[in-house]
Amino acid sequence: MKKSLLSALLVCSIAVSAVPNIAFADNYDQQIQEKDQKISDLQGKQSDVQTQIDGLTAEIATVSGKVNELEAKQEKLNQDTLKLQDKIATLKVRIAKRNEVIKNQARDTQVKGQATNYVSAVLEADSLSDVVGRVQAMTTMVKANKSLMEQQKADEKAVEAKVKDNEAKVAEIAANQKELETQKNSIANKQAELNVVKANYAAEQATAEQDKAKLKKDQEAAKAEQARILKEQEAAAKAQKAEQERQAKEAAKAQKAFEAEQAKAAEEAAKAQEQTKETTESSSTTASSSTSEESTTTSSSTEASSTEATETSSTDNSSTPTPTPTPAPTPSTGGGSKVDHTGSGNMYAVGQCTWYVKSVAPWAGTYWGNGCQWGASAAADGFQVDGSPAPGSIVVFGQGQSVGTWNADPVYGHVAYVQSYNASNNTITITQGGMGFPTPTGPNTATLSAAGLQYIHP
Repeated sequence: MKKSLLSALLVCSIAVSAVPNIAFADNYDQQIQEKDQKISDLQGKQSDVQTQIDGLTAEIATVSGKVNELEAKQEKLNQDTLKLQDKIATLKVRIAKRNEVIKNQARDTQVKGQATNYVSAVLEADSLSDVVGRVQAMTTMVKANKSLMEQQKADEKAVEAKVKDNEAKVAEIAANQKELETQKNSIANKQAELNVVKANYAAEQATAEQDKAKLKKDQEAAKAEQARILKEQEAAAKAQKAEQERQAKEAAKAQKAFEAEQAKAAEEAAKAQEQTKETTESSSTTASSSTSEESTTTSSSTEASSTEATETSSTDNSSTPTPTPTPAPTPSTGGGSKVDHTGSGNMYAVGQCTWYVKSVAPWAGTYWGNGCQWGASAAADGFQVDGSPAPGSIVVFGQGQSVGTWNADPVYGHVAYVQSYNASNNTITITQGGMGFPTPTGPNTATLSAAGLQYIHP
């Protein structure tokens, strides 16, 4: 009976301990669904931001096209200006020559009295026809002088008009070009901001996907634990059933033995009664007492046997050891004193990103390798390397990792100097060098998301 109680208690304890695990395993599905929903929302937001970025890119292309058109007009205007300047120079030469002729005529009129000569020429004519000829000649000279003065004024006005027209066109194109450049820069800034927002969404999505993967892994472990517990429950149920069958058999066997013993005792008592039938009353009482004692002894023997079997079963059930859980490993943090590289000089190739960072952060190592290797090298030299951005730190980009609007080299990676950190939108402003920049020796400034990067602290 005690064995039955112990077996039932064992089965109940296993069943109760399995309930939280089963419930927790089922709860993983809900958590994974929540992560899927979050990932879907983030993907939708990234798609919306990309649509805006594409729109801004189209606007930049349109504005750039207008700038190129203005530049082409500017080039044509420059060519026209050169031709106009040549015409202006020619007109000025003509004007100067006419001025010289007009001055000479005025001087002759004052010095030689040309008006008097006109009268003398008429009076000294030999005939009427000679007078008419001389008058016509003088009229032609006067008209020529008048035409010369009119042409002089027209040329001067033409020069003035062409100069003003040229200056107005140059000013208009310059103003338009400046306005378009301003628009282009404004759109580019918006595009950069949207790129940062998109990068933040991508980082959040990556984190959510990592959490989802961990939840799935934990769910599989919980299901495996659930299967193990169910298996133990089935084994315990089988053991309980086997124990009940064994106890039933032993009880039936003991009952048969008891009944046989009772029958034997009754038979012996009947024989004794027959033998002592003729004896005295005291002898009859003694025989009866003897029969009672014998019955009591048999009962005591049976109870002792049952007690011994129960204790043996209890000992067997308590001999199974309880497994001790293995503690989870604790991550190693490392540490040590930092190596001072301040006076080691800059041994990196000029124009590389590593050369620029070493030039602005002399405390960086001289032989830390390629950009993607700097994190491990700095940690080996005792520097703090983590994912927390801070001004004055060095940011490390892995092989092919995003650097805002471009990706780091797939073999060498990239490093840059953190100029500032904006905690409100989790962005960093960096300065950097490299052969792919307009200024390889730096500084080339950029602002990008601070998420998912490695930082070396001085």
